[in-house]
Amino acid sequence: MGVPGRYGGFETLAEQLCRHIEPGRMTFAVYCERKVYSEDLSEDFCGHRRVFIPLRANGPMSMLYDAAALLHARFVERSPVVFLFGYSGSWILPLLRLLSPSTCYITNVDGMEWRRDKFSASSKLLLKGLEYFAAVFSQKIIADNSALAEIFEARYRRKAAVIAYGGDHTVLPEAPVPADAAPLDAPQGVYYLAVARIEPENNTEMILEACDKAGAGLVFIGNWNGSDYGRRLRERFGASTHLRLLDPIYDQRVLERYRRGAIGYIHGHSVGGTNPSLVEALFHTDRLLSFDCAFNRATLSNAGSYFADAGQLAGALAGEAVVSIDAQALAALRDTYRWGIIADRYFQLASEGLGADSQA
Repeated sequence: MGVPGRYGGFETLAEQLCRHIEPGRMTFAVYCERKVYSEDLSEDFCGHRRVFIPLRANGPMSMLYDAAALLHARFVERSPVVFLFGYSGSWILPLLRLLSPSTCYITNVDGMEWRRDKFSASSKLLLKGLEYFAAVFSQKIIADNSALAEIFEARYRRKAAVIAYGGDHTVLPEAPVPADAAPLDAPQGVYYLAVARIEPENNTEMILEACDKAGAGLVFIGNWNGSDYGRRLRERFGASTHLRLLDPIYDQRVLERYRRGAIGYIHGHSVGGTNPSLVEALFHTDRLLSFDCAFNRATLSNAGSYFADAGQLAGALAGEAVVSIDAQALAALRDTYRWGIIADRYFQLASEGLGADSQA
């Protein structure tokens, strides 16, 4: 949607690139959905420039939104290098490459969206097509996870640069809780934390079943009212004394209080590459229980604890068999996911063959 980030990982990525790459090194034009930022349409952001588009950035309309941004970037901004975060607009790349073969298009392919259960067969076919266009017509490909890069290379014979997301932006300075702050809505005693979109491929139901069965405290923050699936789960588990199913929290200071109070983090994502919520959790706890898939193991370098079903997760919680990541491994992981390092990787990739003073 734009900067500052208000929706998900790509917006956070764009914001952190603007914050960590000085305009004197490389100047970004960042595209934003006009309606979302209607209360503040100033062009400047950290010395970089915001460009507003009067189209929706999500859903099917994202194909037009991204295409409009790509056309503006090439023919109005005349940017020699263009980053695409996701491949919704990749369908227009063949035309752009034909009209302007010198422009360098770099696509972060995200996490093979067509694998997500929420999409219909026709939507999955469309997403596969868009992924194909990104793979064939982008000069450079970015994968946020080594396991994703391997799958992508096997599928398209394209080698991707592996650049993950950061998580250190969620580490806030220590500050006393205001006297008028609302108390945390959490189970009595200890609790685990989960933060995710409420979708089947994030194994939401599995996590709730396991925690309810084990009698383990859990605060699960997500968009419960965003789908029938989420509403059904809230109706089924909402009355449990062990569980708190909270709506999305965008105030980082409130979210920090929940993170500080949790004894560990449960991560159920099974599709995608490096999930931002898992990386962010690394900076707040050494107790991570993740769904056992190649993406999560690659993100954590096999550290932490893993589960394949509700029974395994419930057993680990009830038996207190959660393995903490040792201090040395945790420090190494955190160094991998610092925005300063990640921004430098993006800068280097954009600068290759284009000159260090390019405009992106």
